[in-house]
Amino acid sequence: MDKIEAENLLNNSRDKIDKIDNQILDLILERTSLAEDIITSKKALNKDLFDPSREEIIHNKILDAVKDKEINAEKVIKVFDLLASISKEEQEKYL
Repeated sequence: MDKIEAENLLNNSRDKIDKIDNQILDLILERTSLAEDIITSKKALNKDLFDPSREEIIHNKILDAVKDKEINAEKVIKVFDLLASISKEEQEKYL
């Protein structure tokens, strides 16, 4: 690969990453927009904000999804834990 091809590959890859980042942001916003519905349901069901069993379900789903992938499962779980933290913060707004 020559320098021009390398530059093109780098720029194309970065453009793709930028698009994916925008999609991720849109999905995070969509995910957090469910906070009001979730907390309303939790109140009606007399459930706590934090549900350890749900966290375990999510962790197990992630571990199953990445078990045959070349990715650090623990770091992926940390990403989902951050998403859950954002969701809890949003839910607290409606308490």
